[in-house]
Order: sequence, then structure tokens, then C-alpha cells
Amino acid sequence: MRIHDALISASRFAASRWQAARLEGREEEKRLWPQVNEYRAFIGETGQVYLFEDYLRGIPPTPRPHASLAFDVSKDATSYKVMRLLLKAFDEAPEPEQKQSVIVLINLVNFIADTEQLAAVEDYINNRLDYAPLAIAHFTTRDEAEAWLKGLAEPPSPARILIGDEYYLAWSSREENVRGIYRDYIIEPYIEELAARGIPPSTPAFETRAEAEGWLKNHPASPFDFVSIAGEHYLAVHHKRLMRHTLHPVASALTEWAETKRAAERERAQGAAEETEEGGE
Repeated sequence: MRIHDALISASRFAASRWQAARLEGREEEKRLWPQVNEYRAFIGETGQVYLFEDYLRGIPPTPRPHASLAFDVSKDATSYKVMRLLLKAFDEAPEPEQKQSVIVLINLVNFIADTEQLAAVEDYINNRLDYAPLAIAHFTTRDEAEAWLKGLAEPPSPARILIGDEYYLAWSSREENVRGIYRDYIIEPYIEELAARGIPPSTPAFETRAEAEGWLKNHPASPFDFVSIAGEHYLAVHHKRLMRHTLHPVASALTEWAETKRAAERERAQGAAEETEEGGE
């Protein structure tokens, strides 16, 4: 099974166990199962899926999976509770397919512990709503980004990056031996929602971008704030992990986002029409 398919199956298993815990009133399990999926999301958004696949290949088969010795060092209480929950789920799983999903989840948590990322994943989970959408790297030009992606021995699978002020998705397929970069409209829905609430009339105003960037260094957005540059409104987005801000012109971003949504709707309508025609043949 491909690693992405294995993670999807494991995620579905975790969702089914959360649903069972919710219906049966098992409060701690109801709280911990969503955290299991947050670990999976962390690995996905940081582009470590293939690194995790390599980690799995190095684990010898055993009758029963076990917790990494790294937990004895980290003393991370929440992750330890998650591991106990997963080991219990393995023992209780009646079907081999379910046990395999639990093995993937156990080793996912072990991978995070063994690569000393328990603190990072806790930060990701606890502050996810306070951070901008995660980007793992920033480049000034697309040529720089493509050179970086081409030169990586283990490219992300996938992960978001920033090129200038725009989000892109850097991706690779180990199975097909291809990689690429395409535009990712992840910040535009935020701009749309925040602008709909109303841009404050007293936004900080600057004559140049350099002035705005200098001010933001000492007054970081948390994680979004509107500023005005030469009379035009921008959404300043603070990328805490990259220690920088991006600036998104509100008017043009909303126009581009509206055009993107219309194009997606046309594609959906065309696809539905083609399915209807095929069904009538």
C-alpha cells in the first residue's frame, strides 16, 4: 500500500474510534483521538510523508508494536497518553486491516518522538489557530524555488512554500518520480472573510512597503492585520516560523480569488455535464 493511502486508512480508523468514544461517553478518548489526526496533519503539512515512509521501512516486524524509548526522555504527557491509547486500540482491534492502521499511527507518533519533534507538534496543535497557514520555506522568485525543489534529495510530499508574497504548494511523487510547484490559494479565503467583516478605518498607513515592513518587525501581526501602503489596503500575514511577513493587496487578491472560484465552478459544471452525457449513452 502506498504511504499516502496507508495514512488515509489510518486517519479513517482514528475517526471511527473517535466516533465510538463520543457515542459511548469515553471523554478522554474523545479528546485524544482528534490529537492523533493532528499528528498526521503535522507530518503532512511539513512535507515529511516520505521521510516517515523511510522510517517505517527501517522498523523490524514484531508481534506487537511498542512505544519509542524517546518518550522516556521527552516526558511529554499528552503524547504518552496518545501512545497508551494506540497500544490499547491495537490490542482491541479485531481485524488485521484495523491493526495495520493502528501500527501506522503508533509508528507515526514514534517517528515524531525519534526525530525530536514532540515540542514542535505540540506547538503546531496548541497554536494552530493563532498562526498563519504553515509554509516551510520562502523564496524571492519562482526560479529560486524550483532550483531548491530540484536539488532536494528528499523533496516535500507536499508542503506549502512562499514565493514573494504568494503561497505555493511544492510537491513530489516518489512513485512517479516527478515533482513540481503550483499556486495555492490558501490565504485568499482569509482575506475574503476578514475584509467582509470590515477593514478598520484606523489601519496603520505608510508611504512605502519598506516603511510598512520596518513597522511590522516591531509590531508583528497576530497573525493577520490590515495596513495601508500608498493608499491601498493590504493584509499583513505574520509567518512566525519563517520570521517574516507577507503583504497581500486586498482588492487584487479578492478579484483573483473570485476568478479562481468561478473557474472551479465552470470545471465542476463541465465535469457534471460530461458525466451526464456518458450516463445517457
